[in-house]
Amino acid sequence: MKAYDFAGDMMAPAPAMGATPGGAQDIQYFRERAKAGEIPHPNTFTPEGLFSEHDLPLAAGRTCDQLLCTVGEATGAALLAQPDVQYLAQLGFSSGLDPRTFKRAPLNLVAVIDKSGSMSGQPLDLVRESLYRVLDQLGPDDQLSIVLYGDRAHVHLSPTSARDKRAIAAQIAGIESAGSTAMEEGLRVGYELAQRSSKGFKGTTRVMLFTDERPNVGATDKQSFMGMARDASHGGIGLTTVGVGVQFGAELATAISSVRGGNLFFFPDAARMSKVFREEFDTMVTELAYDLKLEVKPAAGLKIAGVYGIPGKAIEWAPGGAIRLSVETIFLSRKKGAIFVGFGPADRNLPTPKQAADRPLGQISLAYTEVAAGKPRSSAVDLVYKPGASASVGLVRGARLVDQATTLARAAALHHEKNDQEGAYQLVHALASLYRQDRDPDLAEERTLVFALERTLAKLSGHAGEPAPASPSVDRVSGLPTAPAPSRASVVSNGPRNNLLDRIDSP
Repeated sequence: MKAYDFAGDMMAPAPAMGATPGGAQDIQYFRERAKAGEIPHPNTFTPEGLFSEHDLPLAAGRTCDQLLCTVGEATGAALLAQPDVQYLAQLGFSSGLDPRTFKRAPLNLVAVIDKSGSMSGQPLDLVRESLYRVLDQLGPDDQLSIVLYGDRAHVHLSPTSARDKRAIAAQIAGIESAGSTAMEEGLRVGYELAQRSSKGFKGTTRVMLFTDERPNVGATDKQSFMGMARDASHGGIGLTTVGVGVQFGAELATAISSVRGGNLFFFPDAARMSKVFREEFDTMVTELAYDLKLEVKPAAGLKIAGVYGIPGKAIEWAPGGAIRLSVETIFLSRKKGAIFVGFGPADRNLPTPKQAADRPLGQISLAYTEVAAGKPRSSAVDLVYKPGASASVGLVRGARLVDQATTLARAAALHHEKNDQEGAYQLVHALASLYRQDRDPDLAEERTLVFALERTLAKLSGHAGEPAPASPSVDRVSGLPTAPAPSRASVVSNGPRNNLLDRIDSP
């Protein structure tokens, strides 16, 4: 077990502040299973988890003069799994907070630790390491307490000022594994302690649950995981759930994001955990806004064909073909969170790129309530079209990530639900072909993921051993690959013909 290092430094702030919805914050489990030669189930990741791992900056166009502002931009699109999407818009959040002067509110943190027998060894070692890294990030105005649960739950460390880091570190080192799992009792004791310790504390109070057991989100009574989380959220106590060495899937992320102040992280190893706590701890515990309502109204001739990056059942149709998005909690982010909206033709009068450049593709309206001040805010902005060559980095990068998210979701579904290995291979193979000529260094990990899935599906579909295709040339205006007449058209089985697939040679 690694000893606590009392000389750890805080990470310098990034040059800008943004915001991101709650929910799942990574797709590391999906990556791990793909690396192991598997095709993970589509339910094991969410688009917002993928987007949250990347910096997706949009040109703001104007200075944000309030706590939270929205910006929007659109460009042409050609998605492998959704050929009806012709334009893609990015909705981003910026914050009027100054990163040079930002300091999160004092934190009253209650860590609730699963110490049951299943946590013995590497999982509990990872929890101890996590707590040491949390301790790194706590300042003199913060306090930490620890609740342990196995057969029963008890307070292992009473609320202790972070000024006494040696005493806290000694208590962390003394956590040992024993007993069965009583998660609900552990949470009950944790929330009771959080409520008691919040009285008179000038700052925010948050519970952080560390476990390798998947919480039961089906039960909603007051004694259940979800019931306690909802009740505590009404009292201003948020919940961060940390999956230790396991991944809980998109269903749990969706459920947690439906609770005010809820977010979810998965740490497969110490390296990933250390990086997140070092770089993102202040933002993962800082809630900016509640009850965010975002409405997107398409321009004439367009309809909304897809929405990517919103956790939970947060979308409803509004008059005029518009959609309304509801997000319970928006967290501060040093990387700018993003939501993407796909537009397709509402009729035969789809705007051409030239026409799109002359008028907005739609309008976004935003309303929310500030957490700190409790004030309602609202604003509106147009979705301005930009060709690929002049689009913001976040939109160009995000278009590739949307293509990846939708392609992998459909390919995984073809594999698991249709037993269609050929269709799944052709989709991932086409995506891999695009990544072979993409040089964005921020997407290096995505290339590794997609190439691993391509190799696995090549074996399953009988394409293993065939030479990789030469990288196609790239059209300077659209940014899409071009090729001479393809050797044969590629058609994804159980789905519509895809023009982009037709333009990439199959081996």
